[in-house]
Amino acid sequence: MQYYNSSGDSKSSDAHFYPMTSNKEGAALLADIFVKHGLSHIVISPGSRNAPLIVSFVNNPSVKALSIVDERSAAFFAMGMAQQTKKTVAITCTSGSAVLNYAPAIAEAFYQKVPLLIITADRPSEMIDQGDGQTIRQKNVFANYVKKSFEIQGELVSEDERTNVINFINEAIELTTKPDFGPVHINMPFAEPIYGQVKNPGYDIKLPLAYHEPTVMLEDILHPFADKWRQYPKKLLIAGMMDPNPELKRVLKEITRDGSVALLTETTSNLFGHDCSCSCIDKVVHTIKPEESDNFKPDLLISFGGHVVSKMVKAFIRNNKPKEHWHIDPVDVEMNTYQCLSHGIPLNPVDFFKGMPGINSHESGYKKLWIERANRSEIRHDKFLENCEYSDLKVFE
Repeated sequence: MQYYNSSGDSKSSDAHFYPMTSNKEGAALLADIFVKHGLSHIVISPGSRNAPLIVSFVNNPSVKALSIVDERSAAFFAMGMAQQTKKTVAITCTSGSAVLNYAPAIAEAFYQKVPLLIITADRPSEMIDQGDGQTIRQKNVFANYVKKSFEIQGELVSEDERTNVINFINEAIELTTKPDFGPVHINMPFAEPIYGQVKNPGYDIKLPLAYHEPTVMLEDILHPFADKWRQYPKKLLIAGMMDPNPELKRVLKEITRDGSVALLTETTSNLFGHDCSCSCIDKVVHTIKPEESDNFKPDLLISFGGHVVSKMVKAFIRNNKPKEHWHIDPVDVEMNTYQCLSHGIPLNPVDFFKGMPGINSHESGYKKLWIERANRSEIRHDKFLENCEYSDLKVFE
């Protein structure tokens, strides 16, 4: 793999330097608007049909274009870049079965909420299903695993077409991060010849007004839930997959001072080193005997973050349903993992937990019950490993 940059110096001192771009105006506009949004990284899997995209992005001195030939690897590499930078990363490939190699990473990006802009080159529509090589039905091919799909023509013949394409490109880029992160697909048919270049005209394009989250009155949303929070002596919080969030860790540390609040976390929640949590759910849940279920069963379940790996905790909650289950998420408020959802609350978890009351007025040993069971399980686990014969388990220790 290698970085492309046509100028050799992304900060050229030549004030009159106008890089070349593709003569397919749709591709040229896409690269230009991509940069105007403050984005810079694209991972290219070189081919023939995506030549207009390669030319347009590589010749832009503000773009850092990385070449990875294998599409599956390229898409996962871009996903990792987007996870680390928290900014949209683009990927582009040629037409045909190459497109399908993106699918595993796109599915992961969809469920892990990673901002990817997928740009696939395509044959013109009249060539689909006509026996032409590297030609498949690409329009909406990722429909189940992207936030939205667009098809943008490479050749633009009227001002109306140009305006529509500019609007589509802006919408696609915005959707990768608003209102939440996720992948968006742009399919671009190109007719031959596809290698033509022209001097970049320096498009004068104004970006749409910045997206603003809808104004919500936190007090109005939180008030009825705060009242209910006070009523329940057994509150169980389950954290799903999330990015590291120091502010959330701080808020949870404060709220779990309450003896009525138990917190279950997994490695993928990135809530490491939380003293008041049970960090290995299965070690605890598998020890709960049927006659003990009522003691561990919550009155109120609150879930937040993405999916949870533990099958045991999902089975336990589904078989021991709480009086209420609240799921906290700015977007995915309907996620009903435990099959007992009563309320989806469209808030950031930090804002939600900050709005809950302080230490519960009535005594509750619910948190202590979970923590003591977790400590007991850890002691037994360590003791077993001390006498464990050589095995995978011993090597892992």
